[in-house]
Amino acid sequence: MNKILIPIIYILNHPLTKGNPIAGFLRFLNWQLKSRLAKKTLDVNWIENLKLSLSQGMHGATGCIYVGLPEFRDMAFLLHYLKKDSFFIDIGANIGVYTLLASGVKKCNSICIEPIPKTFNSLKKNITLNNIDDKVTSLNIGLSKEKSNLYFTKDKDTVNHVVDNESKNTIKVDVDTLDNIIPKNLSLDTLIKLDVEGFEYNVLKGGSKFLQTKQLKAIIVELNGSSDRYGFKDSMVDEELVKNGFSKFDYNPFDRSLTKITQFHNEENTLYIKNSEVESIKIRIKSAKPIKVLNKII
Repeated sequence: MNKILIPIIYILNHPLTKGNPIAGFLRFLNWQLKSRLAKKTLDVNWIENLKLSLSQGMHGATGCIYVGLPEFRDMAFLLHYLKKDSFFIDIGANIGVYTLLASGVKKCNSICIEPIPKTFNSLKKNITLNNIDDKVTSLNIGLSKEKSNLYFTKDKDTVNHVVDNESKNTIKVDVDTLDNIIPKNLSLDTLIKLDVEGFEYNVLKGGSKFLQTKQLKAIIVELNGSSDRYGFKDSMVDEELVKNGFSKFDYNPFDRSLTKITQFHNEENTLYIKNSEVESIKIRIKSAKPIKVLNKII
């Protein structure tokens, strides 16, 4: 029953579908039927002429079908903030939905990092499907505080993560640092999305130089308690970002307003913005071109 209730509640409460949930339910039912009958990867239309190559079981990405922008506030901030002459770094890209928004809709250059080979193949397929290979550098690696090798789970869809020991359900992955993968002489305004299932602190430690640069303007970070599995606390990630001159904000895509908050979110992403850039970013997002998602304009 929970498997049915979860998407129903999700569609009922999502900002883009709660006013018209029937359409969302129909998209959900249509996908469930088509994906089961086809038993293969299907190409589906998304937004702004984007396409997604999806298969049954891609629970995180299929939300794009049901509600348009699954992580609504964060994806909308990306769409309103990025420009063609921006730069985007997608750490923990999965099959690439954030990268597609950045390089497919906003036309900026991106780097995306996905450590799991099977997922990385799906990521590459989506990049090629949308003809943005020339805008995206995709890396089949992990990121940490130093260059090394780590074991990752490989059978947990969007929640694959670093583990201590090898087993039949893990894979050994080459790992580099954020500072090492940044293009030399990068001069573009940069946005990072960081979602690595609890390993965020180590990734930030490996990007200590880039965190201090004027090019990095904002970071979208997932903090959901998973840091505990590595002996860290989510508060350590927050403290690291605050120490490097960032503050926490909530974003309202409908009126394009930023509200400073004192506590990071522990069940959804948190947006961090460089303190020196807050006022200019407020002006920038207000002037961004409107985008149609489903039947709403944001």
